[in-house]
Amino acid sequence: MMDCPSDSLSHLDDLIDFRPPSHPSATMQSVPQNKVEDRISALPDHILLDILERIDLHTAIQASTLSRRWAHLPRLLSHLLIDVAHFLPRDRKKREHWTVDQVMSAYIVAVRSLLPSSPTNDRTINHLQLSFYLTEPYLQSIGHAVGNVAESGKTNCLDFTIWTDVAHPEYEQCLLFGERLMSFAQSYPAAFKWLTRLTLQNITFGDSDIHKLLSTCNKLELLSLTYCDAVINPVTSEDAILTIDAPHTALLALEVTTCGYARIDLIQVPYLRRVVCANWIGANPPLIFGNVPHLHTVALRHTAMQWQTPFTLSHCLANTTSLSTLYLNFYDQMIWIEPEGPKHLSPIFSNLRDVYLYNVFYDCDLNWTIFVLEAAPSLNNLCLMLSRHPCGRGTMDDSAKKVNVLWDQASPDFKHQRLSLLHIIGFAVDEKLMKYIRLVMERAVGLKRMCLLDQQPCAKCDAMDDTQSPSRKRWRFPVEEEEKEVIRQQLLDGFSSSIEISIG
Repeated sequence: MMDCPSDSLSHLDDLIDFRPPSHPSATMQSVPQNKVEDRISALPDHILLDILERIDLHTAIQASTLSRRWAHLPRLLSHLLIDVAHFLPRDRKKREHWTVDQVMSAYIVAVRSLLPSSPTNDRTINHLQLSFYLTEPYLQSIGHAVGNVAESGKTNCLDFTIWTDVAHPEYEQCLLFGERLMSFAQSYPAAFKWLTRLTLQNITFGDSDIHKLLSTCNKLELLSLTYCDAVINPVTSEDAILTIDAPHTALLALEVTTCGYARIDLIQVPYLRRVVCANWIGANPPLIFGNVPHLHTVALRHTAMQWQTPFTLSHCLANTTSLSTLYLNFYDQMIWIEPEGPKHLSPIFSNLRDVYLYNVFYDCDLNWTIFVLEAAPSLNNLCLMLSRHPCGRGTMDDSAKKVNVLWDQASPDFKHQRLSLLHIIGFAVDEKLMKYIRLVMERAVGLKRMCLLDQQPCAKCDAMDDTQSPSRKRWRFPVEEEEKEVIRQQLLDGFSSSIEISIG
């Protein structure tokens, strides 16, 4: 069964009505049909194109079939998203019986119709996005069509999102997909040379395939990998390390999600600015940074496994000095970072402005987060999301045991001058949480604003009654304004009343 990509574009609720408007005096005087003016169709091409480029391609093509005046416009669009999801039946029951050949045949008809047939065509396509299945024999048509667009030199952004046609492929199938992808890239270098974004899934790469791919796609700005890995070492049977040593690449962003690499080593990626790493299988830390002088955002999302032990951020983020945003998501499970003093972390956090610590399990002591403040003198925004899920969300059979994180090594004289916003999602009337907030207020002497919000709703938790989860009674968010005011006074007692506290 083919893996159906999700339709990433939501269809507009209110579509333009292309029917000729009724004349105000129509009830008083009969007007010949051929005299009725289609006011929208009377607009010049550049305005009509601007309208069409604000809606998805499926709707734009439908609009073009309503009038001869509109028929040529889809072939003039300068921003094109040709998404294979748009060629699947809307009805889910019908979709189950469609084959990849049916979908891709219709897809290729659209590609040939919408893209110029020759590189000498005068048309400019500023942004071309293609989403398609990695399936033969259709890759040849895509390669030729995109090659024509690329060779014209009139495209600024070229994006490929490549799907595999098997929902849960075996290792041997992923090997085949990897070979097919590399053959596709080698056969149509003109298309891949101009790629700016490449999104892949279910690919098993050969030893040097990533290096070859980055060399071919020398304009690539985003590489996104999901459920990808590399060939298993036949001698050691160990998972491979994803090594990127590309001093001449234009790569700005790397996203690696649920991939089978033992680790990611970014040796030389001089223009890299953003890294997202989620759900790694190897030992901690999942990333090692080399020469990444422009890196400003790191996002790590992970449910810790039994074989993974906490690691220090100074170990993972060594050699980075331009970091401005750090996002860590623990998925309600064990805290997989280890607090540390500012000695090794301060050079790394010297430019850090925003820190997001998401889905920290509710019973965990929060005082450990102070180590971030100590090491980041320029921090402006600290956002915590506390997670209390009696439904057991995020727990797996091999999840690491939740352990409380204790940290009492902060200097008693430490004061932070720059923190201006403390944002807590998952606030509840709880003595321990109130003490933590007052601790932050004591250390962050420049704090100007505090935003306290309720936990986001969870359908599974809401379905549980009090007998299934008696502890839920103590997780109460204040609703009445009188109680909110009492909480504000309790927090501000002994502090400057100029701190703005927003609750809810």
